Amino acid sequence: MRIGYLRNFKQPQQLAGLIASVAQTKRVDILYFTPKDVDVRRSRIRGLLYKDGEWKLVKAKIPKIIDVNSNCLKHREVIRHLRKRAHLTENGKNRLSKLSLQEQLKADSNYQKFTIPTKNCSSFSEIEEFLNEYDDIVLRPIHSKQAEGVYKITKISPMKYILDYYNTSIEVSYEELATFCKNEILKKNYIIQKYIDSVTPEKNSFDLRIHFEKTGYGNWRIISNQIRIGLNQKTTTNWRQGGGIIDTDIFMKLKYGSEAEIKLEQMKEYGLQLAAKIELLRKTKLATLSIDLGIDHNDDIFIFEANDAPVTTNLLGEIAMLRTDYYRYLLKTIKDN
Repeated sequence: MRIGYLRNFKQPQQLAGLIASVAQTKRVDILYFTPKDVDVRRSRIRGLLYKDGEWKLVKAKIPKIIDVNSNCLKHREVIRHLRKRAHLTENGKNRLSKLSLQEQLKADSNYQKFTIPTKNCSSFSEIEEFLNEYDDIVLRPIHSKQAEGVYKITKISPMKYILDYYNTSIEVSYEELATFCKNEILKKNYIIQKYIDSVTPEKNSFDLRIHFEKTGYGNWRIISNQIRIGLNQKTTTNWRQGGGIIDTDIFMKLKYGSEAEIKLEQMKEYGLQLAAKIELLRKTKLATLSIDLGIDHNDDIFIFEANDAPVTTNLLGEIAMLRTDYYRYLLKTIKDN
């Protein structure tokens, strides 16, 4: 039995090696390849097959199942070719943007409570409308990495506003705000959101990132939950800008005392519900997913973002065990069908 493993790196990284090694003990061979290794004219792959503890260069047919990292989706011709011939763990269909995630969850009464009021930012009047309704709003790029370009705006009065960016706050007039938005926001693709005050008592922003992996039974399992704090940051939890990760149990005990365990289990349960819903919206069986949740001053839980290519620096061994179990599940499911 063979599974394809599609990544952008020319050489297999640490997780690929672990997965291949574990898979071999389960009688599954891993064929590692990049989008450039796919010959769409001949429907052949020139990749690396893991055998006897090493990677060997081979030419092979397209496997029936391919583990695809979403960062490979930009190679559209290759992805289109592969998804006609194989089951892809990420096929690029029905992907959810920051806006569509909130909109589609809001359309379901069971998930509406998790959503944040969100709208495409196409004019300054729309920004004004949100400020008039919520006083505190966030402007987020539709496409961004490491929370770059995220701004918070607070309305103090019709003529006075506070503009926050990472750990910097400045007071601006209405005219200055309008000019800033015209020059920095409206020329790019942004969304507007109500600000969710998911902050510590010290006013540092925080969120809970839950990482899910599929099991050998085809269901989601939580393999990690991390509290991410943006030190001196009011809008993001970006560790590159001074943020960090702290022990979840300690954080929850400090924040909720005797209710900490109940609250954490509640967030995990919400996370599992959201992961299942996201798969339904995507109409795709994913192999991995992470979800970022926030908690406001009323202890209400909100979904900030979902990521279909979560960072896997930690827990590589557990991921390798679960992922290979899931491969066997997929192989059996496809064979039975």
